[in-house]
Parts: sequence; structure tokens; C-alpha cells
Amino acid sequence: MSPLMQFYVTELLVLFSVNIIAVWALDLQFGVTGINNFGFIIFQSVGAYAGAVFTLGSQSANGGFQHFIGGAHLPYPWSVIAAGIVAGIVAIPIGHMGISRLRGDYQAIVMLVLAVMAINIANAAVNIVNGPAGLSLVPQPLVQFFHSSLEYSWVYVALSAVWALLAFFVVRGITAAPLGRRLRAIRESESAASALGINVAKMKMRVFVIGAMLAGVSGAVYVQYLGSWGPTSWAYTETFVFFTAIVVGGTGNMLGAALGVALVPIAFQELTRFFPNVGYPGMSASLQWVLIGILMLVFMWFRPRGLIPERRRTFRGGKVLAPRKARVVEGTSAGMSSDV
Repeated sequence: MSPLMQFYVTELLVLFSVNIIAVWALDLQFGVTGINNFGFIIFQSVGAYAGAVFTLGSQSANGGFQHFIGGAHLPYPWSVIAAGIVAGIVAIPIGHMGISRLRGDYQAIVMLVLAVMAINIANAAVNIVNGPAGLSLVPQPLVQFFHSSLEYSWVYVALSAVWALLAFFVVRGITAAPLGRRLRAIRESESAASALGINVAKMKMRVFVIGAMLAGVSGAVYVQYLGSWGPTSWAYTETFVFFTAIVVGGTGNMLGAALGVALVPIAFQELTRFFPNVGYPGMSASLQWVLIGILMLVFMWFRPRGLIPERRRTFRGGKVLAPRKARVVEGTSAGMSSDV
């Protein structure tokens, strides 16, 4: 494999790890809990900006041409962890505004509006994150220990995979625990979950903040690989790429989400980049979004549960039973069956 092809492969692998962290976080909110977070990209971007600021140092140390709030030289991996914490802190007021008091469609609209507002603020306010120019020259972690950029690229693939593995344990620990059952109960019916004594607002806020922290980690991991981040990197439409990956792979399902990441943001988006340039400049990029929209609509119409549907579980006698289409129940007459 040529060095150029290796660079391309390592970039895709890093992108896969970053996207899978983000999609697992969004699926925890949307697929498991039922939170319509159409502003998810905000928290990935907050993590990216924070991950950059926590490694760039002060403005004067960077020649003074970049203007941003704060600045520090945190060692790796503390810069990534700090970025996740900042994203979680930002999620608290947003969650109280758009999650605790609103439901359903209104929740989705508010989160989408907040995403549009955040992009405009990042563009207009130069002193916050350097305006439309964004942040650049972000130091790559541990790069001083390697002699070639290709060798470092493969090492960063391993580092990003470690962060993805940590995200897996966090999300899996939540969804496989009794907490996961409460979250699914909230998704199915908030009123029924509340009647059972579940504090719906508290549970949703907890998941919203945890998902935001994971999104922040994904952004920090990505910006420290790219070396730059600006408003053009996080258009609000990017959130719908993650939603499409969840719909295609299967909601409430970590394996399905991983498959969706491999198919949508990796395979599908990369294949469309090789389309011939026809029509006006930028038409291929516009066509890419059209095809992503069509892909989501097709799955929502014909396979709404995705390629790997969420496994449904029922309980009887304290034991978890796998779903069966026709299980004979004791006490029913011959030929009668009931699904459990």
C-alpha cells in the first residue's frame, strides 16, 4: 500500500472512531431515551473548540493572530477529558431550556434553532473562537515522539480507537443496567414512566449531559488530529448525518449504530465524493446531501427499525426471554398462540 493510500486509510479509521463515539452518544439520547436532540453538533463543536484551546495555550503564545477565550497547555489526555467536561457544562443550561420543559416536536425545533444560533454566534463573535477563520495550528498530542507523519497517523488511529472503546463501555454500562430499562420506559411513554415513579426530567437531563460529554470527547479527538476547526466544520446539517446512521443501522442498538457509521458517514459519503463534477460548482456536494436525505426517507418508509433492529425483551418469572413470533402460552387452547 502506497504512503498516500495509507494516509487516506488512517484518516477514514480516525473518522470512524470519532463518528462512532458521536453516534453512540446521540443514540443514547435519541434511540434509547427518546430525546430529539437536533442540536447535537453543538456539543461536538464545543468539545472541538475546547480541545483546541486547551492545547493552544495563550493568544500571545500563538502570535496573537488567533482570538479566543481562555487558553492552556493541558497534557494529553487531560485536554480531551477537559473538553468533554466543558461540553457537559454547556449542556446543562441548554438541557433545562430545551429538554426539561419541552417534549416531542417542540424539543426538536428548539434544539435545531439553538444549533443555528450557535453557528451564527461563532461566526460573528471574533473574540470567542476566532470568528469565521476558526482555530488552527492545534498541536497534535505525542507527535514529538515519532519521526514520520505516517507512523504517527497509525498511532493516532490506535488512540482514537481507545477513546471509542471507552465510549462503548460508558454507553453499554448505561443501557445494560437497570438504568437502561428506565430510559427505554421514558422513550415509550413518559406519562407511564412517571406513573411508575421514574423522575423523567432528571433521567433525561442526566442522559443529555452524558451524551454531550461524549460528543465533546469526539470533537476534541478529531480536532487534535485535524489541527483546525471552524464554523464551516460543523453546519447544523451534520447532525442529520448522525441521525441517518442511526436510522440505517437501527435505533437503540450499539451494533446497529456502528454499522450505520460504517455505511453512512464513511462508505456512503466517501463514495459520493468520487462523483464526476457536473453542472455548477458545488453541485456534487449538494447532491450528496440530497442522497443522504433520500437514504433516510427510504429506511424510514420501508425499514424503520434499521438493518439491525433493537432486540425486544419481555420478562416472566424474573427471567429475560428472547422474542419469539409464536410462543404457546400455558392455559391457551390448542392452536392458539401469543407473542411474548
